[in-house]
Amino acid sequence: MDLPFHSASELKQLFKLIGKSFDAVQLSQGRLQGRFRLANLGSIVLIELQTNQHLLLNGERGPDCMSFCLEATGLVEECRLFNIPLARYSLNGFRQGQIESHFQLSANTTIYLAILSTSRFNAFLSHRDSEDIIEQLETNNGLQIDPILHANFRKKFQYYLDHQPLTPQQRRQTTNHLYNSFLEAISNRTNSNFLSYAPSPRQRLVREFVSWGFRNTAQDYNLDQISESLFASRRTLIQGTKESLGMGPMEMMKRVRLEQVNWILRSPDARADQKFRTISEIAQHYGFQSRGHFAKAYQQVFAESPSETWLKSTSR
Repeated sequence: MDLPFHSASELKQLFKLIGKSFDAVQLSQGRLQGRFRLANLGSIVLIELQTNQHLLLNGERGPDCMSFCLEATGLVEECRLFNIPLARYSLNGFRQGQIESHFQLSANTTIYLAILSTSRFNAFLSHRDSEDIIEQLETNNGLQIDPILHANFRKKFQYYLDHQPLTPQQRRQTTNHLYNSFLEAISNRTNSNFLSYAPSPRQRLVREFVSWGFRNTAQDYNLDQISESLFASRRTLIQGTKESLGMGPMEMMKRVRLEQVNWILRSPDARADQKFRTISEIAQHYGFQSRGHFAKAYQQVFAESPSETWLKSTSR
């Protein structure tokens, strides 16, 4: 599978194809150009994500799921897991028992995700007499590795996306090869360094706020009400969102609502399901009462007018 995406909501729909339920929002401003490549390697699903905009994915990855995530272009400045910045030359996202997902992608970056079953990988570790590693995978979420090894992983992921195994035997061989590669990286005490999973209370609050925001976009809450719902002070919430997301909580709420409008405008089926007939109806449904202010805000984020997005969806 090799598909383009032009909105964060389109990326959300692509993740649904592999059973992952993520909400997604574009954090930077500008026209989004992205690419989603997927290879089924048997017991591993390998994904390549390219994006020219800063994106946030938030949701659940499932109870029997772990991943090895690699940023391939050296642009880790805005890449974060649970609001913790990624370290250079690192594998991330493998913390076992972690059901939630909260991941920011830098603009102009390429990300690789190797998604696998926790129980199956643990069975492999037991088979290799490496059960002692499981405790490390339960308490840490990142591993900083040698730059050469990091580059080798990037090349392997790229190769398997370009040359996907076709037979069950080839897929088993590919899976076993990658399992062994992950084990070697984890076991290398000299050139690998575990990175603990330790988000601060403020970083945890931001994740809770984002989840709350996606659930409550249809309601007209003010900052005091949001802070009260999250049992946090206004000051802490503002500082946390500006530090982690680059914007205040009310701007983030507006960005999420704009993202939902963008998806409805892009999807004739979604408009038909909700019986929307005009752009004004859609904007008002998501809390934008002033047509002028809505159109200006939409243009600033997505670099096109609402009517342009609508027309594109009808011409496909």
